[in-house]
Amino acid sequence: MMRRILPPTSISGRLALLYTLGALLAVGLFALLANWKLEANFTVAHRDFLQAKAAEFQDDLNDGGGEPDLLINEVLKETDGARLRSYEARVLVAGKLAGATPGMATTLPARLFPAVRGVQALTLIRDQTGNSSWLLTSLPLQGPQNVSLQIGLDITRDEALLTDFHRALAVFFLLMVPLLLGAGRLAATHALAPLTRIAKVAQSITPAQLSRRIPQDPPWPRELTGLVQVFNQMLDNLESSFERLSRFSADIAHELRTPLSNLTGSLEVCLIRPRDEAEYRAAIASAIEDAQRLTGLIENLLFLARVENPRHALRLERCEASEICAWVAAHYEAQSRPKDLRLRIAGAATFYADTLLLRQALGNVLANAVRHAPPGSEIVLAISGSPASGVDISVSDQGPGIAPEHLPRLFDRFYQTDPARGHKATQGSGLGLSIVRSIMELHGGRVTIESVPGHGTRVSLQFPSMEA
Repeated sequence: MMRRILPPTSISGRLALLYTLGALLAVGLFALLANWKLEANFTVAHRDFLQAKAAEFQDDLNDGGGEPDLLINEVLKETDGARLRSYEARVLVAGKLAGATPGMATTLPARLFPAVRGVQALTLIRDQTGNSSWLLTSLPLQGPQNVSLQIGLDITRDEALLTDFHRALAVFFLLMVPLLLGAGRLAATHALAPLTRIAKVAQSITPAQLSRRIPQDPPWPRELTGLVQVFNQMLDNLESSFERLSRFSADIAHELRTPLSNLTGSLEVCLIRPRDEAEYRAAIASAIEDAQRLTGLIENLLFLARVENPRHALRLERCEASEICAWVAAHYEAQSRPKDLRLRIAGAATFYADTLLLRQALGNVLANAVRHAPPGSEIVLAISGSPASGVDISVSDQGPGIAPEHLPRLFDRFYQTDPARGHKATQGSGLGLSIVRSIMELHGGRVTIESVPGHGTRVSLQFPSMEA
């Protein structure tokens, strides 16, 4: 089995090879066309010459009254010396030799010639005799004695011209191959120079220099403009992700340090000296509270990692929005009772969603509303929309509201409007809204917050139109 020939590994090599093959193909087609046209012209010229000579010989035969003597003399006179087109001829009367060019029997025996046919349908046969090339034909003449001619046209010079032309083409192709390869290589190297520039810039980008970008000036070739834009956009995304990851790591360390320090301090205090049962119980209760906070924080982080995994599959099912809201409201009834809060559900809609994730998202929003709503106020869970246009579930409270400078960062992990209260029992971990956003993005929807200080806050979960 033949080994498969592998193409060049470099793009410039491939481009040079394709350029060379394309140029050679174009030149080859031109050479074939020129050769075909040259041979066709020679063939037409040969046929025209033979037909013209046939007409002359017919006139000579007619001038001799149908006797071949005048014709034979004319043949001997024309073929005796050098001519523009030399030929040899043989005159046959009733199939028998009547006269011929001297020495023709040796050069061109009668057996080489084709059978006699009409002048307009000449049969042409090529023959090589020594260093000479001949075009042989047989033709009849009109007369009482059944006279016919065998003519051998010398085409040696024409064949030599074609041979020289073919040799010139071969030499031309041999010289063209390295020239075309070199030119193609230079052209490919010049065309790929922008890619080399892009590679140099990319090599200079490190984790410590993520802010570097591929410059837009001077303008890039049209084919690379999109690549440069996409590459810069990728760098923007990487830099943003890297910053979020760094901030997230710092936030985790900060959030874990405080409860762990509290837990360690409570236990160390118990070991310093003996204490009574009440103090031990208080220390254990404080340790349990910190452990529960750590457990909740870890569970929220695991939940975020799970829902942000691209392979996480939604378990879509038909949901009644009012039933989901009622289920979530029932679970927060106990927390709202000490503040005498009223939870009201307004509207209804049917749509498709992951029930467990929807309860988690709505519960996180409602927990924030219950935490910040003033005593004796009302929290409204409003449902609007339809399966065709999308469903909107909003949670509105009458709390103190949120300052405008905090709104853009409310969905950042561990972000809290009052960091000083971040570790109180009544405060969350700062992951609730981050979880809500991840769940909504998983559904293809979005979450928005509208808040006016002193007039309350409204959080909307907007689900797109979704089929089962």
